[in-house]
Amino acid sequence: MNKEEFLRILEQNLYKLPLEERESAMQYYEEYLEEAGVEHEQEAIAALGNPAQIAKQLLADFVVKEAEVKSMKPKQSFQALWIVIVALFASPIAFPLAIAIAAVGFAAVVTMIALIFSGCLVAIVMLGTSLICGVVGIGALFVQPATGAVFLGAACTLLGIGILSGVLMYVVVGKGIPMIIRGISNLCSKAKRRNAVC
Repeated sequence: MNKEEFLRILEQNLYKLPLEERESAMQYYEEYLEEAGVEHEQEAIAALGNPAQIAKQLLADFVVKEAEVKSMKPKQSFQALWIVIVALFASPIAFPLAIAIAAVGFAAVVTMIALIFSGCLVAIVMLGTSLICGVVGIGALFVQPATGAVFLGAACTLLGIGILSGVLMYVVVGKGIPMIIRGISNLCSKAKRRNAVC
């Protein structure tokens, strides 16, 4: 885990804190990791521990501090307790869920790359095979015309499949992937705007 990932996870888990407290905590940990430097970044992150656990501790400390600063009404005490309970129980679910989502995303990317590679390979193999069948067919036409015709027919079929595969891969790589990337970025920007409104 690098500094950016650590801070991102920490910030995601601190969303229940008031803005001023959240910014103060984020500033402290950013400065701490910057002071450690790039050479000692991993040791500093290891020394700090799990950012989700740090966020739970900060949230619990904030609730205790708020309870000491002002006397709370029963409803406010219940809300503070509820925040601590949700923070404690949500992290064991949220962390594995985030890992599972990342794994599914990685698997989807690897699968897409494998499909594109295999489609391009099919197109190249079909075109090469059609060339070989064409040469064999032309040579066989003079010796055994029926066999030569079969080979020439196979060469035409393979040429058609190879061209079709090539065009399909061009459409997928040239048009489909940018469209998928735009769709994903639109979804992410809508999610960010929705979170900003909340």
